[in-house]
Amino acid sequence: MQHAIGIDFGGTSIKSGLVFDGRIIQRGRTIETRRCGGPEEIVDALVAIVAELRPGAPNVAALGIGLPGVVNSISGVVHELTNVPGWEDIPLRELLRNRTGLPITIENDANAMAYGEFKSGAAKDGRHVVCVTLGTGVGGALILDGRLYRGAQLGAGEIGHLSIDYRGVPGPFGNTGALEKYVGNNQIAQRAMELYAEKGIKKSLAECTPREVDLAAQAGDKVALALWEAVGFEIGVALASVVWILNPDTIIIGGGVAKAGDLVFEPIRRTIRERTIDVFHQHLRVLPAALGNDAGIIGNAVLALEALG
Repeated sequence: MQHAIGIDFGGTSIKSGLVFDGRIIQRGRTIETRRCGGPEEIVDALVAIVAELRPGAPNVAALGIGLPGVVNSISGVVHELTNVPGWEDIPLRELLRNRTGLPITIENDANAMAYGEFKSGAAKDGRHVVCVTLGTGVGGALILDGRLYRGAQLGAGEIGHLSIDYRGVPGPFGNTGALEKYVGNNQIAQRAMELYAEKGIKKSLAECTPREVDLAAQAGDKVALALWEAVGFEIGVALASVVWILNPDTIIIGGGVAKAGDLVFEPIRRTIRERTIDVFHQHLRVLPAALGNDAGIIGNAVLALEALG
């Protein structure tokens, strides 16, 4: 079996690792994305990471890198990155291949996370898998019949843009009521602050982050408990529609919001049960992601090895 390097390129940090048999056997140093300059400086940093990890195994066969934004996994071109300026139509695969000599795969970060969970994490016993990441935005990815499904324009799985209310909050791209306009980190904080204000309790946004709301709910705070119930219901409404369309056997939910555990998972599961037929939900697993920040690293490395044929 061969080794591969996986790189998880995020808007805040770049994490990496040397992967063997679906496990990280050596971690690369973490790079703060915003401390780097434009694409050239970041490419230099990526090349340096590869050079540092390669001595860890005699047979590093490939490199896989996942990025947030509009990525063409076929051409290897990064068209645009979320929260990382200066990346417009950058031929990243060609640049890295020329400088490392390795076969390279480029993938959307949500797809890579999903594939990592499918191969080595919470979804490894599934075959029809929906993955959702809950953070600043809401991302998603699909494993259908055991294969990563990218769609006609390589953009499938954008569950955050699925509308839960056609008369709801205006969102990007003209899609009113998009899920992430309700359950993104910033939206949860804003909603919590407003709910507390209605009860005569003044709190700042910093005191209303999902983590703070989680801790408050665990302590029995009624405002926080009601908010998690609402957030879980809204996520469940979106996922019930996904269940009707795709009939998955597994739904994996990761990201910061998922750390609220049963506070958010119970209303999600209950809402899916209430809005789908028994045959669809009786054997459906709705599980928290298992690999955390490692999912993208592992998923990118595995995708790179499988691309070798």
